[in-house]
Amino acid sequence: MPPKKAAAGKKDGKKKATEGDGELSTADLLQRAALRIESLERQLMWREERMMQAISAQKELRERVLEYHADFSKEKDEIFDITADMTRQYKGMQEELMRKINSLESTINTQRDDLELARLAHEETRKAKDQVIALKEAEIAEQKQKMEEMAIEFGEMLKETLDKMGERIEVTSASWEHDTGAPIMNRLQEFKLNVADV
Repeated sequence: MPPKKAAAGKKDGKKKATEGDGELSTADLLQRAALRIESLERQLMWREERMMQAISAQKELRERVLEYHADFSKEKDEIFDITADMTRQYKGMQEELMRKINSLESTINTQRDDLELARLAHEETRKAKDQVIALKEAEIAEQKQKMEEMAIEFGEMLKETLDKMGERIEVTSASWEHDTGAPIMNRLQEFKLNVADV
């Protein structure tokens, strides 16, 4: 493309030379062409510098993007490792807690069964004790009844014996004519009264 511009410049230069006061000399034309070439070289160098800067910036940007990708990949791997570790720990803790819960539930059920058995045994023991107490109380009542009946029988027997003795004493005292018989009767009468009070 620059050659076209140069050709266009030559045409413009010819027009100016023909239109102007006089023709430009070859030296002027060469000088103009040299200036034009120098200007184009400067533009080319400037564009090359810009292109090199752009390539350098692009290269730097690519390197940064690669670094970011590497950092992202590294962080992703670390996060994955951490997540996997946390998941493993969580599952381990969950399994441990489930084992503890099952163990405690088993212990609770066992203790509940033991408590129920102890309660039933206590209830049976209490019923047996109540039966033994009832039997003993019945025995005591029966023994008291027997003792009362025996006491009544003994009282009656004693009364009969005393009555018989009284009759015999009266018989013997009648035959005795001494004063000694009256005190014996009084004593026997007192003894009867004492036995009747009992």
